[in-house]
Amino acid sequence: MRLMIFVGFLALFVLVGLDQIWALVFAALFSMVTSYFLLAPDRERLARGVERKVEERMARREQKVDEGRTLEDEEDAEVEQPRRSGEA
Repeated sequence: MRLMIFVGFLALFVLVGLDQIWALVFAALFSMVTSYFLLAPDRERLARGVERKVEERMARREQKVDEGRTLEDEEDAEVEQPRRSGEA
């Protein structure tokens, strides 16, 4: 999208009759400002999508850690149980 905006401004400035170097400079400047405002909703949507995926991965990772702790606790309890019954 940014490239299309840049090319549009470049074509406009070349058609107006600006020198090529100035047309490139002005097209770059105008396309940066324009794309910042025009593409903000898309940028926000993509950022929310990335944030959601990161949160899902963190939740899955946390769940795996919790499952690992539960298994370790069960194993520890099995190991501790015979010791306790032998001590009594």
